[in-house]
Amino acid sequence: MSAAWFHVPSLADAGIVWIPKDEAKHALGARRLGPGDAVTLFDGSGHVGAGVVTDQRRHDGALAIDVMSVATAPRAQPIVHLACAIPKGDRSATLIESCMPFEPASITALECERSVQRMSPNLAARLDRIALEACKQSRQPWSCAIGAEVSPEAAVRASPGRALILHPGGTPLRKALQGIETVTVLIGPEGGFSDREVAACESAGAVRVGLGGAILRIELAASAVMSVIRLG
Repeated sequence: MSAAWFHVPSLADAGIVWIPKDEAKHALGARRLGPGDAVTLFDGSGHVGAGVVTDQRRHDGALAIDVMSVATAPRAQPIVHLACAIPKGDRSATLIESCMPFEPASITALECERSVQRMSPNLAARLDRIALEACKQSRQPWSCAIGAEVSPEAAVRASPGRALILHPGGTPLRKALQGIETVTVLIGPEGGFSDREVAACESAGAVRVGLGGAILRIELAASAVMSVIRLG
């Protein structure tokens, strides 16, 4: 079994690295690790360190890990940015958990005409934590923060590469991805994007794409998009 993963805010060089109190509690308690046991550290920015637990604790509860080597994981290609309406309740957590193993470069909340869940600072912080936990579970070196709400049109205009808007009747997603190095995929709320939003996004340069005839929930659509891109 591979070594358990733990998150640290930054990881640059080998040597002693302190994992914070909550991570230390999980390592020593739930995982029952002790001095000499192997662990893997990551910072969510592609840096991964192989180390071992020590017997050093700080007054704030942090635990020292002796990191022997640090490597930088390459970015998966193409680089994918998701811009999604946020579903209600625990489904927002499901969206993050199902997408993070496929390495989205960013996830931005969309403020749509038919949105039923608005992004708040508390929700954003919670989803950031869930993203890190999903990275640990899936051994994914790259995490991403959950971006503040923007309109669909603004998401298209801010896209660093091609922008694709998921909407019935669009070009098959696989076909639209050909030759793309960086892409932003927009996923609407329950009930979909309004005609006005689709028109505004297309006027801003977005290409309409589809995943077939079925109507998918937001979190399923997001994970399906990432699966097609990474596994397709």
